[in-house]
Amino acid sequence: MIEKLNSENAEVAIIKGNTPKEGVLEGIEKLGGISKFINEGDQVFIKFNLNLPHGFPTNTNFNVLKALIKSCKKAGADKIYLGSFPVKGFSIYAISNLLGLHNYFKTLGAELVYLDNSNYYNQKGIKSDKLKEIKEKSFSKVEVYNKEVKFPNVVLNSDKLILVNQVNVEPLFKCNLSILNYYSIIPNAYQKIDKNVRVGKDYLFLDQYKQDLVSKIIDISTIKKPDLVINDLFYIMEEAGPYIYKDSKLKTTGLVIVGNDPIAVDLITLNLMNINKVDSKLILEAQNKRVGITDISKINILGEKIEDISINVSLCASKLENIKTPNFSIRSGRFCSGCSKQAYHFLNFIKMHMEKDLKYNPKNSFLIGENPLDPEYFEHIILFGDCCINSTKNRSFREDMKRSHKNVANESKQKKFKKVKSTKKGKTKVKLNKKILELPGCPPDIFSSLELLLDYYGKKNSPNLKLISEIIKSWRSQQTKEKLELWEAL
Repeated sequence: MIEKLNSENAEVAIIKGNTPKEGVLEGIEKLGGISKFINEGDQVFIKFNLNLPHGFPTNTNFNVLKALIKSCKKAGADKIYLGSFPVKGFSIYAISNLLGLHNYFKTLGAELVYLDNSNYYNQKGIKSDKLKEIKEKSFSKVEVYNKEVKFPNVVLNSDKLILVNQVNVEPLFKCNLSILNYYSIIPNAYQKIDKNVRVGKDYLFLDQYKQDLVSKIIDISTIKKPDLVINDLFYIMEEAGPYIYKDSKLKTTGLVIVGNDPIAVDLITLNLMNINKVDSKLILEAQNKRVGITDISKINILGEKIEDISINVSLCASKLENIKTPNFSIRSGRFCSGCSKQAYHFLNFIKMHMEKDLKYNPKNSFLIGENPLDPEYFEHIILFGDCCINSTKNRSFREDMKRSHKNVANESKQKKFKKVKSTKKGKTKVKLNKKILELPGCPPDIFSSLELLLDYYGKKNSPNLKLISEIIKSWRSQQTKEKLELWEAL
């Protein structure tokens, strides 16, 4: 089942055009035309970005998808499917309903695939044997490098696979490459990285989370080789991404990169963005495992000359402290990339949606990682992640020390009558500090953390967060979560 991405004839077209659509079509022509990739009667699966219930540039540009669908039909494709798994906790059905994806693709002669089976969620009376049949038809067990994952049958059974990736900046890998887009072709349950501490190894120092994630991303990419890969960076979100945040800025580069090998396309994309391949863990892992083309000299580059193009893109904040969230003081210990990524999104979400709320709740100390520094403020202390929670169990800020009323009264009485001071020490009552909010997980779930934050501040003191929370719940209910666990994890 595993297909190596090695290609002796890796070709990549660099196109600078007037629109993303024109760039994609011209790139395909440079490579020999759509008929070089799609044959008469082919079943085609298009993997695109479908992250959140947002439009472009959080997700793939619909004009690009439209142009690609029409080209595939023109080449004689019999069936054209599109799909992706969204961010954990969101169903494809909810996103499709909000953005009108199902009907939009249907009018183009293509079909959105509910990879999570969320189109069945609201159907009543599905019998157990029918449920079992649907599950068995949905996924196949695939062993990749001695690990078993569930892979969508609709992708495995398709004659051709096309990756269409919207490039934006991203906190862990600098930008979201096509190989990272490929990773969300499997269910969230199998994307998860379990904390696996090796004997004699320092999990945090080695950033084992990121090592395991990088290895798994490359491994998954070998299951089925893409036939056509598109990195759309005509418009690219910089400074804060890949989702839309307050600090996000849309930069126009006018460039589209098209090729027949995902690693080669990503390597050229990084080169154009002035990011050296030695700074890309994904490219280095692909090189170590001999997956794809990681040597530019072995890539046949068409279109624009690579030496004539240089894109300067402002990347995500390299440190959490650089995300200037109002009324938030950030103290860090040692943490893994998993917690770092989730904290990045958590802080950016707060900065975007809670600026007014934080006027009611000033002086927040946000602690993350193992053994962080003591909080700057004690009014509100937020502990992010299991490492932070567990390593601060015995810290002084955990206790709320209050002298007893009886002892204070005795001291006042002694002063009034000028009695000799007692040598006895006053009693103190030690209570747990109730101004601490723990956000558990390794790493924590962002949206669950926001719900806990709302409970902590209270609805009256955080009206904007309450409104956003209600909107999120309409997309991401507890019932949906339970059904996702049932249908995805199987």
